[in-house]
Amino acid sequence: MTRRPPVREFLWWSLRAHWALALALLAIFTDAARWALVLAICAWAGGVVMDRAPTRRTSLARLGSPVVALFFAFAMADLLFGSGDLLSSVALLLLGVQSVKLLLPKGSRDGWQLCAIALLEFLAAAAGTDALSFALFAFLFFVASAGAMGALHAQEAEEAGRPAGGYAVPAGTAAAVLLFAGIAGFLVSAVLFAVTPRLEFRRVLERFRRAQGVVGFSDTISLREVTGGKMDRRVVARVEFPEPRPGLSPANLYLRGAVYSRYEDGAWRRGGATPLPVARAGFQHMVEEAAFPDSTADITLEPADHPALFTYGQTATIESGFGPILSDGNGNLSLPHAGHPTLRYRIRFAGVHPPAKGTVRGPGAGNAVFPAGHEEIRDLAVKVAGADGSDGERAERIVRFFGSGFRYTLSDPAPSIREFLFRKRAGYCEHYAAGLSLLLRGAGIPSRVAAGYLGGEWNEVGKYLIVRQSDAHAWVEAWIGGRWVTLDATPPPADSSPFRTRTGILGLYADWLRHRWDKYVVNYSMRMQADAVKGGVRTVRRAGEAFRFPGWEGIGGAGRGAAAVLFLAATGFCMFYRFLRKRRESRGEGSPFDLPKLPGPYARLVRRLDRNRFRRNPGETLQDTLIAAVRSRPDLSEDAARFLRLYHRDRFGPAPLASESREEAFRLADRLGRSISDTPRHQPPMDQQWGTLFP
Repeated sequence: MTRRPPVREFLWWSLRAHWALALALLAIFTDAARWALVLAICAWAGGVVMDRAPTRRTSLARLGSPVVALFFAFAMADLLFGSGDLLSSVALLLLGVQSVKLLLPKGSRDGWQLCAIALLEFLAAAAGTDALSFALFAFLFFVASAGAMGALHAQEAEEAGRPAGGYAVPAGTAAAVLLFAGIAGFLVSAVLFAVTPRLEFRRVLERFRRAQGVVGFSDTISLREVTGGKMDRRVVARVEFPEPRPGLSPANLYLRGAVYSRYEDGAWRRGGATPLPVARAGFQHMVEEAAFPDSTADITLEPADHPALFTYGQTATIESGFGPILSDGNGNLSLPHAGHPTLRYRIRFAGVHPPAKGTVRGPGAGNAVFPAGHEEIRDLAVKVAGADGSDGERAERIVRFFGSGFRYTLSDPAPSIREFLFRKRAGYCEHYAAGLSLLLRGAGIPSRVAAGYLGGEWNEVGKYLIVRQSDAHAWVEAWIGGRWVTLDATPPPADSSPFRTRTGILGLYADWLRHRWDKYVVNYSMRMQADAVKGGVRTVRRAGEAFRFPGWEGIGGAGRGAAAVLFLAATGFCMFYRFLRKRRESRGEGSPFDLPKLPGPYARLVRRLDRNRFRRNPGETLQDTLIAAVRSRPDLSEDAARFLRLYHRDRFGPAPLASESREEAFRLADRLGRSISDTPRHQPPMDQQWGTLFP
């Protein structure tokens, strides 16, 4: 194997590290097929071993195209009959192509292609995560990228017969320049990120964007208020669930925007309490002390012309960069002013756990008032609920009452609640919610009507819920067992429902790209910035806790973490520098007996000889190998003799060749290489031709 100068050796390994880091990013931060990743990693390791040898791969090269075609078939089968995920199928195909190229011999063109694949893998990992640990891998990836580009430029120069340049720089210096440049850039970026206030682009963009009104969340809700807007398919919100409880189903969650406790003249109205700001500590708003939060949701609301703030279940806290948040004490949360731009906030809410005793806020008298003039509804409630059992059992009987004899209709709804309960028994979700709430109150169970959205469309590409106007819904919340319980008597929509939204795979990808843009560019807030900084501090502290020495407890947490990181960086740099130094010493760098590297045309001729099974044995010269190769081609004898005379003068003569003679040697080398590549494998030897040419 030809010896490489230490800097060339360092760049050679930087190129392989660049490819390996891209595979590591896919494995850690994406859901790419594990078997394909394992195959690519094994191909990387096998390619490194064979590139170092170097090993002839003639038979392996013949299998390259069939293997790529096989991976293409796998990717198409996965797209059509498997996951149906376009990105997953493309990743599978890229991993297959990458595996083949990693195993085969690599020219500079192959190296650039592998680097392009590595960049795509890096972008795929970046698009699939917002974890702070990705910053470390990104730093290592770009440091390796610098070395990879240097290696490929040097290889291109070698193949073109030009001086590669840069080999006079000591290996330790080259490593230090790359390492310290990466560290300095990373630290400067981190400091700027931490101390620079975020420029919230949305405030500028909203000047050119009119807020879109959303119906159903005013102070009054009628029997047509919610369903009237369900034909609109505009996106209202996108919801991510970073910390869901086990078994949580986003399609069954009720996103509440308003609750109504007073029934007057056929319509439901909000309670009369004056909204007051909730307690706040920094970015966190304390909404309800009685909740036991077991789930987290990140909600992005589109612009609207109402002040309602949407939440799930029993919300304990809301984290946001805006404020204050107002609460009327009856479940309504809102902003101080109507009309808002795109909002992003995080809620922590309870799913199934009841509040602790002693911290319960009662349902309020307004949620138990039965409207005057509806005595026949009260009599029906007593009859349906019965007198036996707990409030939960009686409420269940009332819900079951709507399960038979009632129907959901858009064309022929009842004009009033009396008509709906006693005669027509047909209506919208508003009919079911109003009728259920009145029957509960008639049975002595406090209740209220809630309006918002039920479920939505799950975007499997981005792992979030898309909530549209067509998901608008009304339901009931009843006070049972010391907490508000969601009850819904409306029949579930059928697959043929006109409100059912089906977005194709391309539409989901387009929505995912828009969501990423809105999240990380338009609506990237100071709260998100603060979360990232806090995550970094926690990571540094965890790293600091792994190293302790006498007097360690007297140092602050941030100081311990910083000391641990500096210690690890210094140790790693020293070990790397010693490794490079030992390699230089073992190779005898600077020895006067080392010959300069073969120019590009000569090196290409050697590789072509190797590919055509004329591999040089240890100690064998290029002359011996070329003579053995052209024995089957007597027509190349004169060219070979002329080339070898020029080659010996160029490599071992007292002075360099003239430019014309050197160009002639390069042309002869290329001509011989191409001619030998076209030589049939089995030809009778013709030894007699060489006796006079090379005595």
